[in-house]
Amino acid sequence: MELQRGTVEVYTYSQNLSDSDVFLKTPISKMAQKQKWQEKIFGKNLLDCSSLTKTNEQRTSPTADVLHGAEIVGVYFSFANMQSDDFIKKLKDLYERINCSANSDSSARKLEVVQVVLWAHNDVYSDFETSHRDNLLNLPWFAVPYNEIELKTRLSRRYRIKSGVPTLVLLDKDGGTISAAAQERLLEDPTGASFPWRPRPVEQVLKDIVLQPGGLYIKEHQKSCNDVTYSDIPAGVKGFYFSAHWCPPCKAFTPQLAEVYRLVRKREPTFEIIFVSSDR
Repeated sequence: MELQRGTVEVYTYSQNLSDSDVFLKTPISKMAQKQKWQEKIFGKNLLDCSSLTKTNEQRTSPTADVLHGAEIVGVYFSFANMQSDDFIKKLKDLYERINCSANSDSSARKLEVVQVVLWAHNDVYSDFETSHRDNLLNLPWFAVPYNEIELKTRLSRRYRIKSGVPTLVLLDKDGGTISAAAQERLLEDPTGASFPWRPRPVEQVLKDIVLQPGGLYIKEHQKSCNDVTYSDIPAGVKGFYFSAHWCPPCKAFTPQLAEVYRLVRKREPTFEIIFVSSDR
């Protein structure tokens, strides 16, 4: 197979082909068509809130361009028929403060916000489009367009948004969730001193907590079962089981988990489960 010089293409090796056909041609132009995570989550275009006016004027921008280079993406779920002016003010202040402190030589923002306007009660407004626009006026960030109803529904389900509860979700540069309820942290830390409020490592959370040993751990560590801490547990995969004695589904699930636990431990002796009780 002849490969011409100057051709920009990607070739994938396949051991299942003959020596004369060991290259499969995949043009870069096709690879570029692969959908980016930003578009998968937010769709192809976002509404520029700064372009909105009381009339129908508005401007959209490609989602991939808007969010390209952003270190943190805030997804703010608001409700058009519920006032949250105080929170909006705090979020705007944080948005401006974080981005002003970013590298002035870079065009990418450290924090970009995508607002998703929902309705807690669909019978409150007779003109949904007007209420959607009014909810976004004079804001410096972007929003999911009004007509993307199915997309908003998927986003609400993806991040488990409760009706009538304004919620701020923080994502990292790869689309991973940093916090699913960052609105609480913003109210506690309005200046963003600890932004983006990443969860503390479990080693820090359980550093001084004494655990109660049980089951196989007692049999395997009969001489050292007093005052067991998280750091005493051998390194390996650990699961946290949140349950309660009064919970009927938990009573049905616990025996199944115990059986799986024993089976896994035969293959992975360092596997451990830490029970977190909700009993009072």
